[in-house]
Amino acid sequence: MGSNTTTVIVYFVLIAAMIYFLMYRPQQAQQKKVRELMAALTPGDEIVTVGGIMGTLRSMSDDTVMVEIADGVLVKFARRAIVDRLVPAVGPDND
Repeated sequence: MGSNTTTVIVYFVLIAAMIYFLMYRPQQAQQKKVRELMAALTPGDEIVTVGGIMGTLRSMSDDTVMVEIADGVLVKFARRAIVDRLVPAVGPDND
């Protein structure tokens, strides 16, 4: 009887470990990446929103950002709508 109980406990521990490593840890890493991105943003950065709109970050507040998507066209977004910062390509024209 003790062997069955031990086996069941081992299975529960293995399942909990799998859940942790397959679901919880990657989510934590993604949240850390987002926090680092938000902390590193500065006006003038080229950004991409969740809708795929690319533009230049012009100003920021705690919850919103102003993004210039064309000359003189400013759009207000929720700060959490930013998903990536574009890094300019380094090449012969962009040293």
